[in-house]
Amino acid sequence: MQPTLTSDRSSSAENAASVAAHPATQAEGGTRPGRQIFTGIELGRGVAAALVVLHHAGNIVAQPRFFGHEAFGSHLERFHVGVDFFFVLSGFIICWMHFDDLGRRNRLGNYAQKRFLRIYPPYWGILLPLIVLYQLFPAAGVPSQRDAANVVMSTLLLPYPLPPVLGVAWTLVHEIFFYAIFGAIIVAGRAALWLLPLWTIGIVAAQAIGDLPFALSFVLSPYNLQFVMGVAVALLLRRWRVPAPPWLFCAGIAVFMTAMLLPTPMSTHPFWGRIVFGAASVAMLAAIVEHERKRPIVLPPMLRLFGRASYAVYLVHPVALSLAVHGASRLRPDVPLEVVVVALASVAILAGIAYHVAVEGRLVTLFRHLLRAASPRGMS
Repeated sequence: MQPTLTSDRSSSAENAASVAAHPATQAEGGTRPGRQIFTGIELGRGVAAALVVLHHAGNIVAQPRFFGHEAFGSHLERFHVGVDFFFVLSGFIICWMHFDDLGRRNRLGNYAQKRFLRIYPPYWGILLPLIVLYQLFPAAGVPSQRDAANVVMSTLLLPYPLPPVLGVAWTLVHEIFFYAIFGAIIVAGRAALWLLPLWTIGIVAAQAIGDLPFALSFVLSPYNLQFVMGVAVALLLRRWRVPAPPWLFCAGIAVFMTAMLLPTPMSTHPFWGRIVFGAASVAMLAAIVEHERKRPIVLPPMLRLFGRASYAVYLVHPVALSLAVHGASRLRPDVPLEVVVVALASVAILAGIAYHVAVEGRLVTLFRHLLRAASPRGMS
């Protein structure tokens, strides 16, 4: 889950984006990105993060050691699809921001530094204390969270068969992999974008094969297809206008919400579900960008903060939920379970916003200074 959308030409805007969660630019004549921030996308990131938080709040409340019952029926079980929006958004943002870097090998270092600062410092700020906790108090975790190889791979966000120490980091592993793929395309040039359709064909073909070795199953995961969808949106919007964005947005959100709340064999399928939610995310994203190219959306400061803090919320919420549910389990038994879930999710979201305001930006600044100190010539 991750990038705020700004042009790569503005260092101050990029610095602000690097401490947010998942760039926005303005097109001149519909083709060239500018400096406008797509505030609608910022809000979308916040909503997607909130869906994931509600999903996990429902899961933890349903555990037998806490409340042992599901809230809101089984609907929250499918709120994890917020990550589908994030994957499509990430593909869009990276291509939109860095399209002009394609074929310019001297820009690879700049790209890599910005992607590193975007992901790793805030992540390590949560992960490293968890690693220490699980080593000192084995009962606080599971054996895989103390496995030495898994700890190393989790720290580096590299693919590994075991779940990462911070469970939600599985999405970041896919994110880093996509960043690496796009970095290779920057080096190879725009012609290498044709590798993405080939990757898509491989992902589709893998569905007919069945079980694959871990490495292949990771590379050919249906989730990776959503990055390609996002890249396709960016390429389309660089060349063409999208007609009737309000209607397109309504269609996208209608499909997304219907598939989430009224599951079908297709929407819950590991592959076709990614297509359904990915396509709906594509429609919403294209509509937002097209609308804001003509008429920027103005959001209240609190809603913009909510969007900018989405990455921090995503990182912090598992820990916040684990702590808060122990207190919630001591509430009077007649408190409706739905109230408990919403309260837990609210606490987790506020904890993520607090981390974003108080810690995330400082960590990014610290690591930026460290990188500059290690590379005196800098990266521009």
